[in-house]
Amino acid sequence: MVTKAGKGPKRTCVACRECRPQDQLVRYVVAPDGMLMVDYRHRLPGRGAYTCIAVDCLKAAVEKKQFQRSLRGQCKIVDRESLIKELHNALEQKIINLLGMGRKSGQVISGSNAVMVALRQADKIGLVVVAEDISAAIADKIKDLAGRGRVECSQLLSKDLLGQILGKGERSVVAVKQGALADAILIEMQRYEQLVREN
Repeated sequence: MVTKAGKGPKRTCVACRECRPQDQLVRYVVAPDGMLMVDYRHRLPGRGAYTCIAVDCLKAAVEKKQFQRSLRGQCKIVDRESLIKELHNALEQKIINLLGMGRKSGQVISGSNAVMVALRQADKIGLVVVAEDISAAIADKIKDLAGRGRVECSQLLSKDLLGQILGKGERSVVAVKQGALADAILIEMQRYEQLVREN
């Protein structure tokens, strides 16, 4: 499993009170209408509050009204389910953006046959993404090959969306070559899968 070393200033989760590097936490800000919203990229203006990237911490922060305390009463509306959905969407969008970067930099191999050839030839593959709507037989074959080569393999996104990211028709399987980009995508995929499991 890839772990992120963490850079930049540290912040404290308002729920569990654990202090972590800012890039390992989710930031929340208050929208003009008073609704609390996810700022996953840490770019929105205004005072922020932080939680671990974990549903338990998010739920605890909402139940104990920690967001209101941390943001000094600025947030009037805190909808737990909306925040979980926003976080889910933000993680998915981050993965999509990173895969798009991989396409532009020539670090992506796409298509089930091409990926299987790369896995069999022991090419330096950092991770494999299998579409959610791929046939079970092909998914099992890809996962088996990836497992033999000790390559991380996750199943998410649709064939149509994977194709759109790569500027092609439908793509059922995408592989990313080893390197910093593959490591970054893997971190986001692990966070995404953890969120799905916890929710």
